[in-house]
Amino acid sequence: MKKKYKRIMIAFLIQFIGIAIAFYPLILKRHGEEESKQLMEDFKENVKDTNIPEEKTTTEEHKGEQATSTEALPDTLQDDDIIGVIGIIKIEAIGIEYPIIEGCDDYALNRGIGHLPETAAIGTMGNCVLCGHNGSRRGTFFTPLNTVSIGDMVEIMDKSGEIHKYKIVNTRIVGPTDNSIKDTDDTEKLTLFTCANRGSERFVCDCLPVK
Repeated sequence: MKKKYKRIMIAFLIQFIGIAIAFYPLILKRHGEEESKQLMEDFKENVKDTNIPEEKTTTEEHKGEQATSTEALPDTLQDDDIIGVIGIIKIEAIGIEYPIIEGCDDYALNRGIGHLPETAAIGTMGNCVLCGHNGSRRGTFFTPLNTVSIGDMVEIMDKSGEIHKYKIVNTRIVGPTDNSIKDTDDTEKLTLFTCANRGSERFVCDCLPVK
């Protein structure tokens, strides 16, 4: 009887482990997507708070002088606000919206789209380069990037709440060590890239601002 009970427990345990293994990727992806969504919500809330105008009052005792009823707020969010989030990227054509996080380490790429620190800041002159995972278990990220079409729009919200719009003007495949994706000049440009062909190459989108 004890041997039979033991066999039943072992069979149950094996079945439970099999189910857990099967559902683990789904749980991991759901958790990752929720974390990305929360980062965006927190970022948007801080952008909204940052852009609340200062309330000013006057008094009879100090004519001509104005005093603020609230402390002065910074013009823009700092880099370390919302754990490194510096913007939000949205590409409606492929149904993605993610926080942009400074850096391209595991922390950034497991939660959103990374910004190469050595490239131009969002909405400034030069080449702003963003990278994202393809096939990650933690989220969609740039997995469908290779399905975009020339002319598709990319929208980016910066830390001041301004929306920068870009149009995809070219797509290309480059080698994994091709640094031409970071080439820059005195014009504004946006470059998006992700892994292609199991990481042996990169899929790149060249985008230009729409004013």
